[in-house]
Amino acid sequence: MIASVVSFMLLIPVVVGAASPAHLHGLVLGITPKTGDLIIRHDAFGGMPSMTMTFRTIPREAARQFPPGAIVDATVDTSTQPWTLSDVTSTSAQSLTTDPTLRRVTPLHAGDLVPNTPFVDQRGRPFSFSQLRGQDVVLAFIYTRCQDPRMCPLISGKFHALQATMGKRNVHLVEVTLDPAYDRPPVLARYGTAFGADPRRWTLAVGDAKTTLDFAAQFGVTAFPDPNIGIIHAEDTVLIGADGRINEQITETSWAPDEIYAQIDASRGVSSNPVKRLDLWLSREAVALCGNAVGAFSGLQDLVIVLLIFAVLGWGIWRLARKIFVENV
Repeated sequence: MIASVVSFMLLIPVVVGAASPAHLHGLVLGITPKTGDLIIRHDAFGGMPSMTMTFRTIPREAARQFPPGAIVDATVDTSTQPWTLSDVTSTSAQSLTTDPTLRRVTPLHAGDLVPNTPFVDQRGRPFSFSQLRGQDVVLAFIYTRCQDPRMCPLISGKFHALQATMGKRNVHLVEVTLDPAYDRPPVLARYGTAFGADPRRWTLAVGDAKTTLDFAAQFGVTAFPDPNIGIIHAEDTVLIGADGRINEQITETSWAPDEIYAQIDASRGVSSNPVKRLDLWLSREAVALCGNAVGAFSGLQDLVIVLLIFAVLGWGIWRLARKIFVENV
């Protein structure tokens, strides 16, 4: 908890501090469906190597002016999360019609039925979401070669905790790979074993490349291969009801297992912890406002601690000002 409070406090100068502008030149690969951020494969600049990243734009609606294939130049502010582009210009474009990372799919929303896409699980058995009707489902997207501890390993670690605290709930966990060429069932089985996945409660799924990546793209999760860091993708967690329809999609990684179960219990009309549901909402709002730099922010408890810290600091400043301006008169 203290670490998360410290990370939240350290965020303050990032949010209000001076910008650190640099020049960016790169190729627009796409726009994130939910946040409207530009996905750009950029040249090296400053101390950054060439890679693919997401950037916000000032103003936000400016991103829509630069379609996939646009060659852009911009000023990038690295003091924000995610990094922010301003003064974006484009002088040329190239065709990306053959780029396999750009997928034409119909986006899914809350209330939509989850597609019955054919997969196989980590045991090599056929799997589809229709098999899980009657159960609540927690769905996430990972790939086994991910080395970033803030991404796939973090989500799979949280799935391990979900499995351990499931109790008598009728819940099934599903992770769909974003690396279907490599993550075949034997690889998924080894990955599942490393995280303690029980195949009766926790499925790791893969299909052929096109159907698997199209399925993920319908949830707004698109895999962008990058030679330096692997696959860039959103870390979305989807809550699916017993009727096979999407209840909620969480677009950050700061959720806790007990918060997820509080949401599931509430959706079933079962008594649930309102504080945990509030924690989840606060975490989502903090990340929406400040980016994943506050991914460790754990909601209400940390908010209270942060407010207490500010209260103590304010009291100290008041006492100092009183001593300087009143007692010395």
